[in-house]
Amino acid sequence: MEEKNILTNLPVDVLERIMKRLPLKDYLRLRAICRSCRETVSNIIENKHCSPLPELPSLTTKSLHYLRTSLLNDDICIGSIEGWLIVCDNFGKGFAKFFFLNPVTNVRITIPSKLQFPSSAQYDGILPVKKMVASSKPNCDGSDCYLVCLLTDCCHIAIYKLFDKEWTIVESDKDSATNFTDIEIISTKLYVTNSSSNSILVYDLKDSTNGPPKAEVLGEFPRRPAGLSVYSGFLAKDKTLRELYFISMFYNGEIETQQHVSDRFKVISAFSKPPQVTSFEVFKLDANKSPIGWQNVKLEDRVAFLSNWNSMVMTRDELNYSEELVRGNSVYFAITFPCPRLNPPLSLEFGMFCLNGSCIIYLPKETLQHGDVPYPLWFVPSLW
Repeated sequence: MEEKNILTNLPVDVLERIMKRLPLKDYLRLRAICRSCRETVSNIIENKHCSPLPELPSLTTKSLHYLRTSLLNDDICIGSIEGWLIVCDNFGKGFAKFFFLNPVTNVRITIPSKLQFPSSAQYDGILPVKKMVASSKPNCDGSDCYLVCLLTDCCHIAIYKLFDKEWTIVESDKDSATNFTDIEIISTKLYVTNSSSNSILVYDLKDSTNGPPKAEVLGEFPRRPAGLSVYSGFLAKDKTLRELYFISMFYNGEIETQQHVSDRFKVISAFSKPPQVTSFEVFKLDANKSPIGWQNVKLEDRVAFLSNWNSMVMTRDELNYSEELVRGNSVYFAITFPCPRLNPPLSLEFGMFCLNGSCIIYLPKETLQHGDVPYPLWFVPSLW
């Protein structure tokens, strides 16, 4: 009782100092001590006075952490931005609606305009959205929030400024056989990988208010080592330094089917058995070069997190890390591969690749009901 009274009578500024040194789960548990603590903590959260210690990025669907929230129900996570999930709310004939969800505070922000899909991008019973990225958190004061949606047909991108009336559709250049395979936003610049020409395109999102923006060719992909033909490339950003990375993931796998998108571009549709990840290479965009180029780098004190839906790079100082769990100069990956001969027809590769020793350590997976293998998504828990 005496300890409870001491905590209740603490000045607010002292309580804030304590809260800044707590991880997220203990930060929120303070609200359960008494009415006074609940009111104080709620007021601090509402007015954004202080944040808890940053925590290890989590998976929404597998260990490291398994997200348990009834708010998602059957909705589909298709992206994340600074502790907010981007969720497909309603998928109907020819359209979809979306919302932002903070899984810590259960705050939900609806994206008011529904996305009408081009007829060529629609598939029966399949969500045409491959991935969605955002330029900032949805309630970030004083700046515009842009959303960009990559469609699964590899030929369309949808751009939206939060709370505008409608989306802007960007169609690939059929004459040059453009095929979009990944997207990332830094500030108001949209970076897009074009796998048919092995190049990176850049769009100015501010130009999307007057119709589809025009693309500029930023440069080619980094060259891949000879003999390593099966690989995937991921765009990732360091949001603090506003740096763009291109991460190549190499793997062994028996390809069962491929989709011929064009004469120069094929998409692997399925594997006959689960592929095995073998190695990674990390490149950073060097804007000081002329022409702009990619620099093969070590991550040093940084860590990369890769998944089908989003990828990011951050320093360990930004995380409440343990030496055993989060290692610098490493790539943490959680990638699903289509394997129709399996039940369920997906294979999850989940582990850590150390760039120093070129070794892979596989991480434990949490068993879900009915043996489902969901699409994993990295996100950093945040209060606002």
